[in-house]
Amino acid sequence: MALGGIGALLVALGILGLVYYFFMRMRAGRVSDAPFVKTGEAAAKGMAAANAKGAISTEGNVACPQPLTAPLSGKMCLFYELKVTATWKAGDTEKTRELQHEKRAAQFGVDDGSGPVWVDAHEGGDFEPSEERSETKTTGLIGSLTGQDLVFGNNFRIATGLLSIGTKYFVEEKILPAVPKLYVCGKVGPSNEIAAPSWRQLLLTSKSRADYLGHAMAHAKIALIVALALNSVGAVLGLVSALLPADAKPVASATASAAPAPVSTQAAATDTAAVTATPVKTAVPVTAPVKAPVKPVKKK
Repeated sequence: MALGGIGALLVALGILGLVYYFFMRMRAGRVSDAPFVKTGEAAAKGMAAANAKGAISTEGNVACPQPLTAPLSGKMCLFYELKVTATWKAGDTEKTRELQHEKRAAQFGVDDGSGPVWVDAHEGGDFEPSEERSETKTTGLIGSLTGQDLVFGNNFRIATGLLSIGTKYFVEEKILPAVPKLYVCGKVGPSNEIAAPSWRQLLLTSKSRADYLGHAMAHAKIALIVALALNSVGAVLGLVSALLPADAKPVASATASAAPAPVSTQAAATDTAAVTATPVKTAVPVTAPVKAPVKPVKKK
């Protein structure tokens, strides 16, 4: 690859690094901008404890009277999202239909000892840790004739119906496991619960606020250093490539094409020499034999 191409690649990677830097800075800024209060204060004061936009954050032990059971994995969780899609052939065309899309959240809150504040996570959000699982199955001949259900994971069933042979069913599950502690960053709801803001997702993480903020800032710093380094090296390589003389490949090609000529000349000379060295046979004229004159015999 030419220097210019390498330089362009490095600059492109540097731009991606800058995008990641700004993304991590936004995450860190979101956490630092939201007032961090006690769980009891958030539940009691609501908007009075939040900023002008209603943003608020807190952390504590999870209080969940009845966790959910994820339908595909069978795991205990605070939230799950389930999506079921079917794909089949209609002639030469492949068609896809979403059969089910469900989001469910358990009723839970967080408590740091000052009293619990409830969390409304039914819309989903930016959750850490987040676990995903998916399965794909196809209806067979017998199943399509009898209309038997397809069973996925922890006894999650899909009624396929009759004459559905060859249809592929894809089940995807995403959950927030039932973790012991959570940091919550969102907006004060109508009942002083913490819910998803209208301008961004609800943030739930098993990291503490300090760990989450430190992680985001550290990654942003590393991304910025790497991005600036890549952009600098890429710019230098691009400048060097622009200042280099024109490529000499055409001259080299012409020289390479002309190079075999002496060999051909030598071969021709050798052939000529061979022809010259070959003795030439001179044709000798063939003359008719000369007959001697016959003398007449004299009779006595």
